[in-house]
Amino acid sequence: MFKKNITLLYIALFAALLLAACGGTATTPTTSNTSSTAADGPDSDGDGIPDAAEPVLGTDPNNADTDGDGQNDLADPNPMMADNPIQESGTAVTFTISGLQVENNVDADGADVPDHLEFKVTNTSTADLTNFDIYTTITDQTTGDVQGYYQTLPGLTVKAGETKTIHFDNTGQPDHFNVNPNSAFYTDQNGLTLNVTLHAAGYAPHTGSVDKDPGGAEGGVE
Repeated sequence: MFKKNITLLYIALFAALLLAACGGTATTPTTSNTSSTAADGPDSDGDGIPDAAEPVLGTDPNNADTDGDGQNDLADPNPMMADNPIQESGTAVTFTISGLQVENNVDADGADVPDHLEFKVTNTSTADLTNFDIYTTITDQTTGDVQGYYQTLPGLTVKAGETKTIHFDNTGQPDHFNVNPNSAFYTDQNGLTLNVTLHAAGYAPHTGSVDKDPGGAEGGVE
């Protein structure tokens, strides 16, 4: 696996150099604060991989640690596969998740929006819940290939008795969280299964699963 990813990196870097030599330009996302410019072109997240090479590798141009495992993408032999780090001794059940959806999404006004992961969190306790994190896997139903992503959810608070819908779509809106725009969710045309584990510090985590139908690439995030 390590050799495979290094080979892909070399291919991606060569592609970036070829693009520059041919006068091509790479679109530079503006959501990162660690942008740098290398000989191979812009590097928005400063991970040592040019933006033009990130789609080839499947990594996130706005996140130097795409899968959230603590390793820089350039050094990570499998930058789209983190192990699940959630370890919780607490057993109190204080929230539930429901309504997982990845297709036919709509906004608050009922208008259609591009496909993305969203679900509802209901706080069944008498105290506000904070300090959430989540682990998500994306499994190709045809090949069995798996990607795994871990991330914290800063700013997410679900008040006592409240039900809140959270989204993973890169819009930057409240309760909308970032995702890898080059992940299998957006590039894999086979049917996919997404499994999520949501956790609030000190309480029992909850899991859910949803399938995404086969089809073409979604063409970006919401």
